[in-house]
This record gives sequence, structure tokens and C-alpha cells, in this order.
Amino acid sequence: MRRGDILIIVVLFSGASLLGQKRLFPQNVDYPYGYKTSVISAIDVQIPYERWKNLYLKRCGETYRVCTGDTAITISEGMGYGMLLTAYFGEKKWFDRLFEFYKTKRTDKAHNLMAWKVTCGSIIDPGSATDGDLDVAFALIVAHYQWGENYLKEAKNIISSLKEHYFVNCEGIYTMKPGGHWGGCDITDISYYSPAYFRVFAEETDDAFWDTVADDAYTILYNGANENTGLVPDWQSYDGVPGGTSDSDWEWIDYYRYDACRVPWRMALDYIWNGSQDARDWCVKISNFADSIGAANIIDGYRLDGNPHPDAKWNNTPFVGGFAVGGMSHSQAMVDSFSLRLLYLDGTGEDDQYFNLSLRCLYELVLTGNFWKPGAANTDIR
Repeated sequence: MRRGDILIIVVLFSGASLLGQKRLFPQNVDYPYGYKTSVISAIDVQIPYERWKNLYLKRCGETYRVCTGDTAITISEGMGYGMLLTAYFGEKKWFDRLFEFYKTKRTDKAHNLMAWKVTCGSIIDPGSATDGDLDVAFALIVAHYQWGENYLKEAKNIISSLKEHYFVNCEGIYTMKPGGHWGGCDITDISYYSPAYFRVFAEETDDAFWDTVADDAYTILYNGANENTGLVPDWQSYDGVPGGTSDSDWEWIDYYRYDACRVPWRMALDYIWNGSQDARDWCVKISNFADSIGAANIIDGYRLDGNPHPDAKWNNTPFVGGFAVGGMSHSQAMVDSFSLRLLYLDGTGEDDQYFNLSLRCLYELVLTGNFWKPGAANTDIR
């Protein structure tokens, strides 16, 4: 390790210790199941994270927000990503200021969760996007196991609202509404589902509802997945119709693109943390598809049968990295080959765009053992 690298880590550790932090970065834990990368180091994770902060953390009064490529705009998805990152990297100052911004943008239409699209001083759309709030709730649980304080109570308030307003029963299958006032049985987004989060919610709230939601997520996943490739569409109905059955004028994407590329990350967590066979079976199938193409040849869009979508052309982080995390259920060779490609793409082309760079940081945390499972039973603290 280079001398400068050692200095960076020493500074991070000493600063975290002053804040009473329980889990210093890097943890580099060995997950109970699956394969970690052997080619990405903690420094390789730290460098893009610092770049992400410089590019996308913006001050708003006494709070901070995560901006998109349009620096005036913030979406709840980005706030979820930002709170996950700052919790796992152990940066309490940034985490607290991001959450303060989140709270200033709560609306009645979002059932007291964050409006999905805002600026520093205004709300553009008072509705909600469920994935952002799920990530925020989970990040607050991580913060609870980092620093204590009042984070768990805040997480439970969001989880309660999500349970009450954001799930519907579709013929016995609990299905997520993508927003508080729309969707459900006719249209849902499988990339919003995080069974591993739901199991943590069940533990922290002592509510078996969330275990049921976790199990039902796999029914929805398999309903929409191609039986040969495992590929899923960005949007679907609960019973698997690509693009859904909504009669809205909106054209819902019915192939594997910039929503669905996150699904391997969401599902793989339930395998590497909990040993879920449903998660592993699907991740192995989709990883077989990706491995047959090769990391350098993956592009940013596929029909569900595996044929490239005509609009797809980029070999980029959201797709290469997503498959790398999915490959944690597959083999060491696949994890490492896709991780090497992920390193090669760092900082190239469009890799520093908001969405791409955010996902790079999250994916690399998982790949290196730094996206640890929060909970009282997880005492492997380093």
C-alpha cells in the first residue's frame, strides 16, 4: 500500500473514532455466503466516493442535498444513495445534513415522506418515489448501528408509512406501489424491491409483514424474469407482464435497462447476507447470461431474451457493476473479471455522471465486504 493511502485511512479512522463510530471504514467483512472481489481494494472504493462528494453534494442553507446532472435538481433516489454512502463510509456530518434536507421536503402527497423531485428552495413534484424512501429508512438503521442516537426511531417512522401506504395485496402477493398515489398491481418496478432490507425491517420492527414482503418479492421477480436469461424489465405488472397493464399514457419500459440494471445488486444482498436460495438461483441465471457475453462486451440494454436493445451502446458502470454484484453468487472468476472491468471504467466516458458514479460507489462497497448487514446479532465489528 502506498504511503498516501495509509495516511488517508489513518485520518478516516481517527476522525470516526472521535465521533464514537462503531464500524470504521473499511470493514472488509467476509459475508456468510458468496464471493467477494479480490481485485478491488478499499482505496479503490474511497477514491470514487471522494469524487462523488465533490461533484454531487451541494449545500442548501444548513443542510446538504445530492444533486443530479442538473445541479439545481435533487431527487429522492439520490438522497437515498447519499445516505447509504455516508452511513457506510461513516461520515456522520454529511449523513445528518442530508437527512435534515430530506425532512424539509416531506409532503402530504408523499404520506409525510420526501417529495421525489425538488430543488434547494422548492418542490417540483410533491409525489414520492418509493425506492428512495426505502434506501433512506435502511440507511437510518445503518446509522443506528454506527452512532446510536435517534436514527432507529426515525427509520421506524418511515417504515410505518411505507407499510401503510406503499404496498397493496394483489391476489395474495404484496406488491409495491412505485409512488404513494399510483401503481401497484398494474405497474411496479422490481428494481425498487430489496428483500434483504425487508428482512432487516422485520427484525428491527418485530413485524412479520416485512418477511412476507421479502418472500413475495421473489414471486414478482420470477413472474417477470425470462426463463432462459433471467433478465427482467424495468417495469412490469405484479404477475409479470413486461411494461405492466396500466392504461396510462406513459410508455413503461418493458426491457432490461436503467432501472432493471440495479436488480442484481438488490437481490444479491439477500444471498450474501442471508443465504436466500431464491436470490441465488436468479442471480446465477442472470450471471450465466452476463458471463457468456463477457464484461468488456456488456452494453446498456437488452430485450428479455438476451438480444441487445437497438438503443443500447454503452459498456458502463450501472450494467457491468450490477452484473459484478450479481456474480457474487456465481463464481470467484466472474466476480473478479467484472470487477476488473469496473476498475477500468472508473472515471472514463460518462462514468462520472450522477447515476453511474452513485452506483459505482454502492456496488464497490458490496463487492469489497463494506456493505455489512446491520443488526444486533452482527457483531463482527473491526
